[in-house]
Amino acid sequence: MIFSSALDAGSEANHLAADPPGATFINGLDNHIAAAIPDALAGDSTLCRGDVIEIQGPAASGKTQLLHFFAMTCVLPLEISITCTLPSHDDSVAADASSSTRTVWLGGRGKAVAICDCDGRWSMIRLHDIIHSYLATKFTQAFGNIQAQGPEIPDAALQFTPSTSEIAKQCLKRAHLFRPTSSMSLATTLLALPTYHQQKMPDQELLMVFVDSISAFHHSDKWMIEEANLASRSATNRTAAGQPSAPRADLKAMTHITKAIQALQRSHGVITFITNWALVTPDNKSLNNYIYDNNKPFYGQHLLFPYPPPPGSNQSHVPTRHITAGSSSSPPFTITHHISLPGTEFAILPFPFGTSFADALEDGERRAVVEDQRVTALIRTLKTTPAGDSPNAVAVGSFEFAIRDHSIGVD
Repeated sequence: MIFSSALDAGSEANHLAADPPGATFINGLDNHIAAAIPDALAGDSTLCRGDVIEIQGPAASGKTQLLHFFAMTCVLPLEISITCTLPSHDDSVAADASSSTRTVWLGGRGKAVAICDCDGRWSMIRLHDIIHSYLATKFTQAFGNIQAQGPEIPDAALQFTPSTSEIAKQCLKRAHLFRPTSSMSLATTLLALPTYHQQKMPDQELLMVFVDSISAFHHSDKWMIEEANLASRSATNRTAAGQPSAPRADLKAMTHITKAIQALQRSHGVITFITNWALVTPDNKSLNNYIYDNNKPFYGQHLLFPYPPPPGSNQSHVPTRHITAGSSSSPPFTITHHISLPGTEFAILPFPFGTSFADALEDGERRAVVEDQRVTALIRTLKTTPAGDSPNAVAVGSFEFAIRDHSIGVD
């Protein structure tokens, strides 16, 4: 499979403005959403205001890398005017042998993103490189006729004004980066985000919020709860006046986090991307009506209430799909789309018994997985079903992306 950013497929005719927010720019993911919930979508937009997209997988499975791609689609502008020149180091050739100014379609949203880097894995340098690589590809394609003149000019190389690096740095100014140190710190950050964003970027719309990873403080939270449970059995768990101690807010940190996200959904209609660890072994029985082999893993949920299990599990319920901006109600926190990323034991299958070394060297499929770091992601979404059908029907699909040195390739 040849990977290229699906942003290239966008055009001015089918691009949607900020509301609705548009597509994911991953063809496989967009096709899955369009088939699963066609009645919930507006036009060609596969994302809805208030969507929550969870990305779950073991360490080094590509969760943060996939977030970098979504961040790029958020901060890139829709289009940009670029001047391209083809200079030469040869004094006998004019300094600007060829020059052209054009409006280049980038397909981005031109909106702000807030990143809560709880794991310490987020890299603005990596995001800059991904944007830089995408821009270089787009500009080279847009000015292909000038590039064709290169062989006639010694040491010719396209030069863009503004440069790809300058544009990438401007895009990064649309990103907030926070590094919470606890679950309560994360909840406080999310609650304060609207005020902070208004002060720092008054002219920018906040469209996406990333929490990477919501499991970062899971073990410390469990330890605090267990410690509090032990303390509650002690007669000393009282104030100096003999009254019971006030409830500790940090014991309900997940409640504060989910409520803060819901507040952002109501006030700004943000799309929330949450990465989650895979601490529970894959369970092929997590979806009642489906049977999967061991190469399609689904992970159990380990996070504390009220964080929900994935769509389609036995514990799921079916509340409102998403919260619209301006809504005053606060339904249970739900996951709109759940993405499962396999670990290395699923990404690269072992060779069949008896495979020779020579045959192994000829295996192009496994070689491509290793060299291109290709990942197959599984996506689950609660389907919109006609009246009388099961409300727990789950649509299951897949898409691929590749993690490269300076870019993220999607199908």
